Amino acid sequence: MKIAVLGATGPSGIQVIKEALEREHEITAIVRNPDKLTENHENLKVVKANIFDAESLVPHLTGQDAVLSCLGCTPSWLSLWTVTFYMDSVKPVVTALRRANVNRFIFMSSWYTKNNSGEPFFMKWIIKPLFLGQSLKNMGEMEDYLEIECPDIDYTSVRAPQLSHSATTGTPVKYNEGQHVSPVSGFIISRRDVAKFMLDAAESGNFRRKCMAIGSG
Repeated sequence: MKIAVLGATGPSGIQVIKEALEREHEITAIVRNPDKLTENHENLKVVKANIFDAESLVPHLTGQDAVLSCLGCTPSWLSLWTVTFYMDSVKPVVTALRRANVNRFIFMSSWYTKNNSGEPFFMKWIIKPLFLGQSLKNMGEMEDYLEIECPDIDYTSVRAPQLSHSATTGTPVKYNEGQHVSPVSGFIISRRDVAKFMLDAAESGNFRRKCMAIGSG
């Protein structure tokens, strides 16, 4: 497959690239600073573009079979009050997808993007109010935007728990269409296992227009 990767220089994006190259896909890594990506491979092309500018993305998305996004923003004190990154970035990406005639879009999101009665105490009263509430809210708005306003985009939201740099577990990733996965081995999943799930979804065509929560087995 021909796959474009957004957020390719981040820790999750690098794992997607490594996993995709092992599977012998042709990868276009779309980055802001090409010097930050040190991976070298005959099937890897590194290009510079602005994710907030659809016109700069279109040439690099044209001809791709799927676009995988590991875009994210680092939580800060400002994120206690407002986060707009996910909506600000997804809109030009969708515009570029349409102009490039690509409709398969797989992106990383998170558990608990929506408020629900099944949230554990620590998530509802500690993590969201003090750390990630606005980021999760904005991710949820991104999912809603794709569901309601983008019927032509075959998206898959990959909702992951806390991410780790540990090696893949080697066991199948657990998943379901929802806000979280239970039971799992804790609330942590390796970035490589997330990459495997994203690429499995791209290759199989499964989970189109779905939000899939994943977890370690």
